[in-house]
Amino acid sequence: MALNFKVFETKGIATRYVADLVRKQFNGDSTSVVGINLDSENTSFFDELLDDVKKNPVDFSQIHILDYDGKADYYTELGVPTKQVVKAEAKNDVESLIKDKVNTDKKKNKLMLDVITLTEDSDTGLDYDSEIHPAREVIVLVTGKEKAQAIKKLYEEPVSSSVASAKLKQHRMVTVVLDNEAAQGLPEDVRSYFTIQFS
Repeated sequence: MALNFKVFETKGIATRYVADLVRKQFNGDSTSVVGINLDSENTSFFDELLDDVKKNPVDFSQIHILDYDGKADYYTELGVPTKQVVKAEAKNDVESLIKDKVNTDKKKNKLMLDVITLTEDSDTGLDYDSEIHPAREVIVLVTGKEKAQAIKKLYEEPVSSSVASAKLKQHRMVTVVLDNEAAQGLPEDVRSYFTIQFS
């Protein structure tokens, strides 16, 4: 499947957009299991998510967060019950983790959404097959001029390459959300198209 890019003028707008998507996931499915591995993007994302939840309340009684960043306090401040913030470690089998640690009333226990970022080397920090592929949807938040090369590799490299993020092209539903600085890694016509469509 092709990657879906959305380019916004600033990091703040891009992060706000992703936070709003996550909050809508929580509101739309009260038993959501969401993996969050945002590394350096985490703090600005959390600030935006907290602000969004204050304006648009969420019932967190059945929501589970797979916390890859060790930010459990962030999610409990948001309103997620402590026992539903599950510590997750990279390179583990996410389906086994969910089976062992997640129990919702609906017993769906599926990874609905992964929210991730890329390193400057265009790595996701997660194993594609065991941690990303099982997610129904993936959102990739990438901001800053230092990540432009990572976006270039993501866009240009074939799935079979050694670039970890290129495997994202195999997933059925991936949205890559960029600020204008990170989007400099895209060809100008592609960047222009996705900026015109979504800014």
